Amino acid sequence: MTDPAGLVRAAEARTYTLANATDLPRIDRAALVAGPQTGVCFIDGDAPELFWRNGPEFLDDPDGVGLFAPQQVGRAPYESPPDFAAGIGNAVLAGYRSFLNADGRFFSDEVYYEPEVAQRQRDRLARPDPFSNECTGLTPMGDGQFTFAQGDRPTRKIDGTVAVLLSDEPLSYGSFLFRFLPKVQTLRRLGLEGIRVLTHPPSDSCRTLLRLAGIPGENVIEHDLNAVTVIDRAIVPGLRNPNTFFAPESCELFAELRKAHGPAERTRRLYISRYGINADGWSTRVMRNEAELIARLATLGFEAIEPENMPVEDQIAAFASAAIVVGPSGSGMFNSIFCHPGTKLIDIQSEPQWIYSYTGMYSSLGLRWGIFVGKADVIPDQPHHRPWDVNIDALIVRVEAFLKA
Repeated sequence: MTDPAGLVRAAEARTYTLANATDLPRIDRAALVAGPQTGVCFIDGDAPELFWRNGPEFLDDPDGVGLFAPQQVGRAPYESPPDFAAGIGNAVLAGYRSFLNADGRFFSDEVYYEPEVAQRQRDRLARPDPFSNECTGLTPMGDGQFTFAQGDRPTRKIDGTVAVLLSDEPLSYGSFLFRFLPKVQTLRRLGLEGIRVLTHPPSDSCRTLLRLAGIPGENVIEHDLNAVTVIDRAIVPGLRNPNTFFAPESCELFAELRKAHGPAERTRRLYISRYGINADGWSTRVMRNEAELIARLATLGFEAIEPENMPVEDQIAAFASAAIVVGPSGSGMFNSIFCHPGTKLIDIQSEPQWIYSYTGMYSSLGLRWGIFVGKADVIPDQPHHRPWDVNIDALIVRVEAFLKA
């Protein structure tokens, strides 16, 4: 019988180095499920896949902000890990997604092919704030070594075999859409549709999405970030789309949801609003003239929607029925995964940090997309999430031209 407290005490006695789950011993599907050994099962081979992003149809910067150089958004390669799942017996899970292995390695769902990428992750986990450290309880010792401390967190025990649908940024809806939800497809490809899953759905919408993807509520175990979790047998699907360039099997899942819950017509003109979020003070990244933009777009037949206030089936139906989508970057725009290929989309950007993710997403979904740049305030001690404005007259001209294209 597993001794959870003993496993955690043993974990505290070791030192750890960051590793890739793909470097574990190879096992087949039967061993992945039944164990007891720790190993990795690849579905279509162990080589990473190379995908290519197509550039936008336009990059408009009417106020000369210079947020992006053309090469930042043009044709570019994206490397994605193979589709895999790791199997771990007597698994000790700390924080968002880190498994502490008895051989002194720790790993997660993410694969770090380049040394500098792995170093960035080590540097991040070495920071003291819980978000950067991913609530792991890991502390750096130098030379890439870490120690683990449970602290005052309780030990939680989960019996039996459980699939772990966890990843980075567990409280973000956008993160759920591109990191968590595609793992369901990995389980399906392994024939594990009926398995219990441990996940951290941040909203009722995420729970509904899991149900629509075939995981009923009774099979969902909610992860406790404030506990150290011991699992008899953990099956850990890999992060297939780390750069938000969706692999074909992920797009197949989105298409299935779109077909099941979207209408046949594709005529709606949607503006994806952050007005309610901003009014509630959820973010300092406020588009100050958004109300005026909504009114101007309404004259062109656009309806403003706030996805976070809609049932998830209605979110899917809205984006599946769209002929064109316009909106500022944010979690709401991640619902473009439910658009049909060929749907037109204008992404209004005010900050440069996450453009690689958005452009990869739009390209992998087969959308017709372009970028329109807004102008953020200059605040020296606030590099992110600053108030901003969009050039409405120039944007309306672009929307009218894109509607005819």
